[in-house]
Amino acid sequence: MVAFLGNTALLLASCLAAAQLFISLKIDKYKIIKYHKFVVLGLLLFTLISFFSLMYSHIVSDFSIKNVFENSHTTKPLFYKISGVWGNHEGSMLLWILVLSIFNYFIYKLYNKNNLIFVSKILQNQAIICLGFLLFTYLTSNPFDKTVAKFSNGLGFNPILQDPALAIHPPLLYLGYVGFSAAFSISLAALQLQDNEKINWNIYMKPFVLYAWSFLTIGIALGSIWAYYELGWGGWWFWDPVENASFMPWLLGTALIHSLITLEKRKSLESWVLLLAILTFLLSVIGTFLVRSGILTSVHTFALDPSRGIYILSFTALLGIYSLALFGLKEKNYNKNNFFSLTSKEGTILLNNIIMIILCASVFLGTIYPLAVEVFFKNKISVGEPYYNSIVLPIMIPAIIVMGIAPIMYWKKDNIFKILKKSIYPIILTFFITITFFYIYEKYSLAGIIGIILASWIISNTLIYLFAKIFLKINTNYSIGMTIAHLGIGLLILGATGSSVWQEEKIIRMNINDEIKINKYNVTFSKIKEISGQNYIAIQGNFLVQSDGKFITNLKPENRLYPITQIFTSEVSIHTNLSRDLYLVLGEGNSDDGWVVRLYHNPLVIWIWLGSITIFIGGLLSVTKNKKTIKNY
Repeated sequence: MVAFLGNTALLLASCLAAAQLFISLKIDKYKIIKYHKFVVLGLLLFTLISFFSLMYSHIVSDFSIKNVFENSHTTKPLFYKISGVWGNHEGSMLLWILVLSIFNYFIYKLYNKNNLIFVSKILQNQAIICLGFLLFTYLTSNPFDKTVAKFSNGLGFNPILQDPALAIHPPLLYLGYVGFSAAFSISLAALQLQDNEKINWNIYMKPFVLYAWSFLTIGIALGSIWAYYELGWGGWWFWDPVENASFMPWLLGTALIHSLITLEKRKSLESWVLLLAILTFLLSVIGTFLVRSGILTSVHTFALDPSRGIYILSFTALLGIYSLALFGLKEKNYNKNNFFSLTSKEGTILLNNIIMIILCASVFLGTIYPLAVEVFFKNKISVGEPYYNSIVLPIMIPAIIVMGIAPIMYWKKDNIFKILKKSIYPIILTFFITITFFYIYEKYSLAGIIGIILASWIISNTLIYLFAKIFLKINTNYSIGMTIAHLGIGLLILGATGSSVWQEEKIIRMNINDEIKINKYNVTFSKIKEISGQNYIAIQGNFLVQSDGKFITNLKPENRLYPITQIFTSEVSIHTNLSRDLYLVLGEGNSDDGWVVRLYHNPLVIWIWLGSITIFIGGLLSVTKNKKTIKNY
C-alpha cells in the first residue's frame, strides 16, 4: 500500500511538473499566479509524499520493496535506516527531486505584480529540470519497484556509509547542487526576456547562489571529514573524481558570487554572470552523471546499468545545447563595454574569476581525461594527487593573494600607493603570525612557507577589516558576511597547510605493552578486546597516550566485521585539540605476531573544519542581507 502511494505520488508529481511547463507557455499572465500556486504546491506535496513513503518503508523494513531489500536490514540502527533512504541511487534521486521542488516553491514565492512575466519564465525553465529528473527517476530508477519474491530480511547496507557525517552530507550537498538550478533558470529567464522587458534579474539570483554555495561548502566539508576518519588513510582530501565533481561547481559558484557583487555595484560583467550561472548548474548535473552513471570507480559512487548514465548524459547535453545556444543568441543584449582598472575592486574580482575558471578547467581535465582515454582508446590511465598538486596549487596562489587585497580596495579605481599604504598593517601582522607558526613547529619547507604566509595574509586582512568595521565604526565597502567567508578560507588554508607539511606518520607492528613515540607523545598499546555493536562485532585496541608523563587520552581504534554483508572496516580513533590530531589506525594482526599500527600526528587539521563552518556562516549572513533587498524591490 505504501509503495503504491509513493509510486502514484511520484507519477502525479511528474504530471504536475509537465503542467507547470505548459501553464507558463499558455496561460494569460494575469491568471498565471493562481494556476502556478496549484501546480507548485501540488508538486511539492506529492514529492514529499513520495519521499516519506520510501522513508517509512525503510523504517518498518518493508522488504517487498526492492530498494529496501537491497539497502537495509532489520538489525540496522534506526538513524541509518533513515539515512539509508538517500544512501543509494534511487533514494538519492528522490531526495534530489524533493530539494528541487522546494526550490521551485521558493521561486514561486518571488511573484509580485511587477515581475509576472519574469517569474513565470523562471518557473517554466525550472519545470523542464523537474520533469527531466522526475521522468529519469520514475522510468529508470524507480525506488518503489517490487521484489520478485518475499524476503524476511534485506541484504544490508554498505557499512562504510553508516556514519553520521555521511548521513547528513548528501542533503546538504544537494541543497548546493540543486540550488544552482534556480540560478540557471533565472539566467535563462533573463535571456528569454524581450527587449522592452527590463528587470533587475541579478537581485533575484544572488540569494539562491549564496544559499547554494554555502550549503555546497558545508556539504563538501562533511564529505571530507567522513573521508578523513572513515577511510583510515590519514588524509582529508584525495582528489577522488567524486570529490572533484562537487569541487568544480563550487569553484564556478565562487566566481559567480563575486561577479554578482560586481554587477550589483558597478553594472558590469552582466553577460559573464549569465554564462557562469549556466555553467555552474551544468557542472552540477555533470557531477550527478559522474556519480550515478557507474563509469567512475570510487567509494562514493553507485554502480548502475549504462542506460541510466546515457539518460543523464543526454539530458545534460540537451540542457547545455539549449542554454548555451540561447546565451549565444542573446548575450549581446547584456554585453556592456564597461571598462575598469585592474587597480580596482572589480578588477581584482575579474582577475580572480579568470583564475577560478582556469582552476576549474584543470580539475575538469584531470577528472574527464582518463575517462575519455578509456572510452576512445580502450586504455586505462590514472590522474592522481601529483597532477593536482603540481597544477592546481600554483594556480591558487595568486587567487589567495588577490583575496586578501580585495576587501581593502575601492570600486572604479584605486591608487596603487594607497593600496600599499593600507596593506602595511596586514603585512606586519602576516609577518608575526608566520614567524610564530614556524617558531612553534620548527620545520621548514617551501610549500609550508607559502601556505602559512598566504593563510596569514588572508586572516590578517580580514581581522583588521572586521576590527575597523565593528569596533572603530569605519565605513568600509565590503560586506561582513563575505569578509567572514574570506576569514574561513584563510583558516582552511592554515589547516590544510599544517596538516600536509608538518604531518608525522609512523607504521609499526606492536604487541601488548609496546610503546611508540610520535612528536612529544608516548603511545602504549595497553590491551585489546572483542566488543559487539547493534549490527557488527569488532576487535578494539586500547592505546594509552601520555606526554611528559601526563595522561592525555585513551585511543580506541577498532576492526569491525558486519556479518550481514561480510564487510570488514577499520574505525580510526582520533584525539583532537586546536593544535593537532592524534590519529590511530589498528591494522591486521594477532596475539602472537602483534598488530600493525599506523599513527599520525596531524597539526592544525581541525582548522580545516572550523574554516569550512566559518565560510558557511559568512555565506548565510550574506543571504540574510540579500533577502531584504528582494523584499524591498
